[in-house]
Amino acid sequence: MHCLNQGGTFLRGCCYNARFDPAHREGKMIHARNIGQSAATPSAEADPAVLALAVSRAPLRLGVVLNPGSGANLKSPGVMRRVLDAHPQIPFREVSDPASVERALDELAPDDIDTLVVSGGDGTVQAVLNTLLGRKPFRAMPRLVLLRSGTTNMNAADAGFGGRPERALAGLIERAGLGVAGFETTQRHIMRIDRGAGRSAIYGMSFGAAAIYQGVHYCRNNVHTMGLRGEIGPGIALLRFVAALARGEHEIASPVPMSMAIDGVKHPAADCGILHVTTLDRLFLGMRPFWGEESAPLRLTCVRSHPRYLLRALPGLLRGRRNRWITPDNGYISHNAHRLEFNFDDQFVVDGEFFSTEPGCPLVLTDGGRLDFLTAHRR
Repeated sequence: MHCLNQGGTFLRGCCYNARFDPAHREGKMIHARNIGQSAATPSAEADPAVLALAVSRAPLRLGVVLNPGSGANLKSPGVMRRVLDAHPQIPFREVSDPASVERALDELAPDDIDTLVVSGGDGTVQAVLNTLLGRKPFRAMPRLVLLRSGTTNMNAADAGFGGRPERALAGLIERAGLGVAGFETTQRHIMRIDRGAGRSAIYGMSFGAAAIYQGVHYCRNNVHTMGLRGEIGPGIALLRFVAALARGEHEIASPVPMSMAIDGVKHPAADCGILHVTTLDRLFLGMRPFWGEESAPLRLTCVRSHPRYLLRALPGLLRGRRNRWITPDNGYISHNAHRLEFNFDDQFVVDGEFFSTEPGCPLVLTDGGRLDFLTAHRR
């Protein structure tokens, strides 16, 4: 794991500096101080609007988590490292699995960063969320910047930077001196998933079971191996499993028996063909397959096994626009909720990572909190 030390970010109007010794060139960590802080300190009686403006223009203190094995990073090895090597004042850590993500964030936390850049796929983002919200290594929660450095990049497509990840990172570093005011920002709720049996909670932005789990598994083992990356792969898997549901081909799209409760209201047990919950505004290919009207953060969509009029319902289903075929009686349910409880015995997927239910324990999904994301340069 490669480590570089922080001396700060490039600023306009003041200077961050760092002292380096030969140990730095040997890859050892040293500690640098910010020696260019403004002497002006706002008084306790300062106008809150003025304070808010000053905070928004404070230079970003960047830290980077880099997964060189994720899709886009693996396709262009070394590109992200060259950007980071050109800016040795920015601390970064390379990661490869959830355990290394935990270590990386523990090591970055003392550097007092306020903006955490994640260069990896959806699985890397999920591991970062698990650590940030489950272990809380930072004194103050950093805002996030998600780069499209993975294979599918569904989280980054909704709440991250667009374009090639190395260009996005270089642009972010160049404009860091403008502070938050130099960027578009958004917030997203993060799901908390409790499995019971003493297991640690899981955090993420997209949960799926039944055909969603089966589709992700198929995509990873049969589509991505053909070199199809980005949103094309999940699109192909979607077509395969929708067609299987429409034709009742259970050997492809296997229904999962389950019961559920939505904000405490129990629903009868039934075979489920598709189960999806998200806090994202859009999924891959721009889909928005949810049409709940409640004011709540968890967007649930459930399609029962043997849904009626699936092909007629599909266009509205994918766009979240209810039509006369999309009804509970025909097997289509969508609600926004604060608490969801599922009872089933099968595997499920969170942000592309696979997990299993615990025997006899329900899955409980709740709101794990909101995080801030930088999404684009402000023009």
